Amino acid sequence: MPRKPLLTVVSLTLCLAAVLVGAFLLRDRSYYLISGVILLLACLPFAALFRRRHGKVRELVIVSVMAALAVASRAAFYMLPTVKPLCAIAIITGLYLGEEVGCMVGVLSMFLSNFLFGQGAWTPYQIFGMGFAAFTAALILRSLRWQGKRIPCAVVGGVCCFLLYGLCADSCAVFAMAPDLTWKSVSAVILSGLPFNASHGAVTGIVIFFLCRPIGEKLERLCTKYQLFYAAETTVPQAEGEPV
Repeated sequence: MPRKPLLTVVSLTLCLAAVLVGAFLLRDRSYYLISGVILLLACLPFAALFRRRHGKVRELVIVSVMAALAVASRAAFYMLPTVKPLCAIAIITGLYLGEEVGCMVGVLSMFLSNFLFGQGAWTPYQIFGMGFAAFTAALILRSLRWQGKRIPCAVVGGVCCFLLYGLCADSCAVFAMAPDLTWKSVSAVILSGLPFNASHGAVTGIVIFFLCRPIGEKLERLCTKYQLFYAAETTVPQAEGEPV
């Protein structure tokens, strides 16, 4: 029976409210405070489900490893601005371990990696956008049971990165112009960010295409062997005779 990620939807709605409070009331000056609130809200759905299911410590280890992998993947390509596999890793995590896990990994990895790339007023927008994109892509793909289908996963993941993360990240520059917001200024900011967002989305889709099955099969094997997360919901077929 498919789960209803209502708690994560509520959490993301509260995260968006926190971003708007930081933008209009705090004028993006208390970005560490807003980032901390978003981190807390993003972790709540996983914490609630973890307690309800009497989760195992192994699950926390896997989540930590995926978050560390996402941070390392962003740092490894620091010389190439649009080549950042972080979003792809978060989406793959959500695809195989659950939408709330993908959202949390996206938020955590973006916040932690910004200690390498620089924290600032843009941080709340980036971490919210990364969690939102990872959650939405994983929700769509899991609802359609497209785990293991590389082309649909790559397309959905790339589009979510391009539209959702790109829009959230560009919102920092848009709200910086408040209260002088006009359609002309907003459209200029969005259009100027299209090449970068399109490249980022394309890279995300390519990374998902090549790594979705290899990483996903390892995660699925761990979940099946140790009965972690939602092992009964996984749908990627294993090769005949392959040990679990």
